[in-house]
Amino acid sequence: MPTRLLLALAVSAAVAVPGGPLPGVAATAAAPAALAPSATSTPSGVTESALAAGLGTAAEPPAPEPSDSAATVDELPLVVAPRDQATPVDPDAVTSDRDARASQPLDGTPAGPEDLPPVDDDAPVVADLVDDAAPDRVVTPPVDTADVQTVGVTWPAGVEAADLAPRARSLTDGQWSPWSDLEASDLAPDAGGVDAAHQLRGGTDALWIGDADAVQLSFAGTADGGPADMVLALVGSPEEEPDAPTATSAPATWRGDDATGGGATVAQTADVRTSAVAPASVAAPRVYSRAEWGARAQACAPDVARTLLAAVVHHTAGSNAYASVAQAMQQIRNDQAYHITGRGWCDIGYNFLVDKWGNVYEGRANSGTQPVIGVHAGGFNTSTVGVSMLGDYSSTTPSAATQESVARVIAWRLASYHRDPMSTVGYTTQGGENSRFGPGTIALPVVVGHRDTAYTACPGNGGYAVLGAIKSRARALIGAGFVNPATTTTSMGIGGSVSVTGGVITGASWSLAVTDTRTGIIVQRVNGSSGASGGGTIATWDGKVPAGTAAGPGTYRLTLTGTYGATTLVPYETTVTVTGSQNPPTVAPVPLTGDLGFVPMTPVRVLDTRPSAGALGPASRVDVQVAGVAGVPADAKAVAMTVTAVNSSTITHVRAWPAGQARPDASVLNTDPGRTTAGSLVVGVGGEGKVSLWNNLGSTHLVVDVTGYYTTASSTGYAALGTATRVLDTRVSGEVVQPRVRRTVQVAGVGGVPADATAVAVNVVSVRPGGFGYVAVVPSGAAVGTTSTVNNQPGRDTANRAVVTLTNGGLDVYVDGVAQHVVVDVVGWYGSGATAEFTPVAPVRAFDTRSGTPLGAGETRSLVVSGLPADARSVAMNLTSTGATSAATYLTVWGAGGRPGTSDLNAGAGRDQANQVYVSPAGGRVNVYNDLGSSHVVADVFGYFAD
Repeated sequence: MPTRLLLALAVSAAVAVPGGPLPGVAATAAAPAALAPSATSTPSGVTESALAAGLGTAAEPPAPEPSDSAATVDELPLVVAPRDQATPVDPDAVTSDRDARASQPLDGTPAGPEDLPPVDDDAPVVADLVDDAAPDRVVTPPVDTADVQTVGVTWPAGVEAADLAPRARSLTDGQWSPWSDLEASDLAPDAGGVDAAHQLRGGTDALWIGDADAVQLSFAGTADGGPADMVLALVGSPEEEPDAPTATSAPATWRGDDATGGGATVAQTADVRTSAVAPASVAAPRVYSRAEWGARAQACAPDVARTLLAAVVHHTAGSNAYASVAQAMQQIRNDQAYHITGRGWCDIGYNFLVDKWGNVYEGRANSGTQPVIGVHAGGFNTSTVGVSMLGDYSSTTPSAATQESVARVIAWRLASYHRDPMSTVGYTTQGGENSRFGPGTIALPVVVGHRDTAYTACPGNGGYAVLGAIKSRARALIGAGFVNPATTTTSMGIGGSVSVTGGVITGASWSLAVTDTRTGIIVQRVNGSSGASGGGTIATWDGKVPAGTAAGPGTYRLTLTGTYGATTLVPYETTVTVTGSQNPPTVAPVPLTGDLGFVPMTPVRVLDTRPSAGALGPASRVDVQVAGVAGVPADAKAVAMTVTAVNSSTITHVRAWPAGQARPDASVLNTDPGRTTAGSLVVGVGGEGKVSLWNNLGSTHLVVDVTGYYTTASSTGYAALGTATRVLDTRVSGEVVQPRVRRTVQVAGVGGVPADATAVAVNVVSVRPGGFGYVAVVPSGAAVGTTSTVNNQPGRDTANRAVVTLTNGGLDVYVDGVAQHVVVDVVGWYGSGATAEFTPVAPVRAFDTRSGTPLGAGETRSLVVSGLPADARSVAMNLTSTGATSAATYLTVWGAGGRPGTSDLNAGAGRDQANQVYVSPAGGRVNVYNDLGSSHVVADVFGYFAD
């Protein structure tokens, strides 16, 4: 027998299935009342639209080498002749000469396989014989089926061929079997899915013929005969004993594998935040993996739904005569090959199969870990799991073991998605081939037989009769759980509330945890208990944290967990977004005081919005208490501090100014989504001892650390170095700073910094790190791990200026995240020998090149610094690069003399970057140099130093 096709083809097509009842379904049979379209009432449970099921397709896996057990498909051309062209003959009398055979007597003598006519590539199988016993039908000669166990008939997509009422019989050991109906398949893909796009042909269900020697087909005689391009598919694979232990002796674990057929073990510890993968509270039954039953590779990667809503129970309607697990696997291999090659689908249509002994087999790849969309119930494939009993249960009752395994598969898969097998769910269907329902939403029982959704006899009268028992057993296996949980809203304003609603099986002691998704911090927890319920409110979050304040804008994860006795319920997890802006009443302004001396200190934290869920929303302000807290005296007139934006939701910038003053246009830092960005500054203390911070767009967490303060009582002044002194450059020393390793740098007495200096102003650069992390520059010996000076941007240079207290004349450089090079430049120092005192000002724009042309590559431009008195020796400015065109560049700012060999700001295309600089103007002007590309430059004055 020639082998016409060994592996799958996948081409677009659609199956034509007739409307109305199929043979074997009583004309009075109707869908249960619970399935009636709900035009005037709301279905119980959740609706598909509320679940917003989205489809995702995994990457198509590489095809593996076919195993020795791989099924092969031989596709023979099939012609069904018109009735008036058929030849009366006894179809049992077979010779190689058709004309001679037509004249032989109808003696009914069965033919042996050695007498079968050969089939070659050019000779189609032709149904042009008429048996006097059934004169209204045309039959084919017998076809050799050596090494074939499964047959099916296919036809072009869109062609109506079911009226041919195909039948088949097989010849085994010289005896013909009774004729069996080859029903037009009631399996069809959902419209718009991958299977529908790849579907090649319509066709019948596959028919298992076992070790038959021949097969013969019969068709209803019609005036026109059959359509063109019909095919007889002959599918065969070797019978092989499985290597794995039998299901009854194996542990209750899921052993799925990927679409390539590899036998990787999949543990049920999936992250509940991944919508397509859910945790299971019901132990998985022992499942024979695709590798164990010899699956071939998928022809295409099936779609994956967002959730599972229901289970559909089927039977394959094939023979119950398989006598071993090996034969069951052989039948599944052949069905998969027929579905892929004969019908053109991605894979076998069912998600799981169960044999007559209760052994469970994985159908579509990954069905044990994802809601993979199958081809088992047209219009109802999406978000359902198809479980098919291997065999024909039209009149046979499935064994107790089969019923138990079907119930276990259903309980295992549906419990993960909070479904109650005894309940209903709102299901939105688009209709489908052979479907009982057109487009619309219906109240669908969570466990249905295929006949409940389609005009079919499936899962047979025997199978359908035990459906109630299967539902009850599945629910008993689940024991307790949340049912169809949902939230009353997915977005609310600041101070709003949200409830989790749903049913409860048996009862539960529950806990609702509210977690800020950006920080992972649980910001609220609500505890309670519920009895058995068909629906209602389970738990409510009032939008507040334990302190009683409202949670700030951002996305929060709600996790509902529960227990009932020794049973742990499957958690329910979802998110809610809080929106809005915060702008407290403006405090009264106070005059800013000048001529201040500096007092250095070990960094102290005065604000961290993360533990209290106090993220700042768009166009929002927070007033931060800096005087009279954390060791900063109440009479502090200005502070040196580092502001850090953490996990911003979008591109934004942060501004700072003395509370009560008008909000300036100047930003102290610019950041991107998900990034952590630090910016240091010296700013005057405003009304009520506060400094105001303002976020521009989206929402962001803020952290503020004070590194020193200015008062009229201190005599410690500031002195700028004529040229910055580089005290550390690991690129030169050749040693990167290792993560969580402290490196001490001596500063006092080096490069113009006197031995009695108490603090220094430094520029710290993280040099193109290989990953995320941060650099902290702290007083020597001080605690580390809580504050940062520079936060990494992988692959980019990032700089920040800070004031650092010296301990024993030194400071420590500490790195976390990844090893990296670090550069530290000292630009000035504080001590009793310095005479310049600080005067804060309300931030004022010094210059802005956006009113003209940007700085070009290698260009130095002299710019006037506005807002300075004549006696100012140094100025504290916030410098911003915006609109940079080069992937990486740097800016250097200086007064008199030649350009220093150090940078003040590192920037690049696609981001605005800010840094505070201390510079001594010459004649009220400063020089600004841009290294690569072009960049606009903006500067804002925050204060100045003068004798």
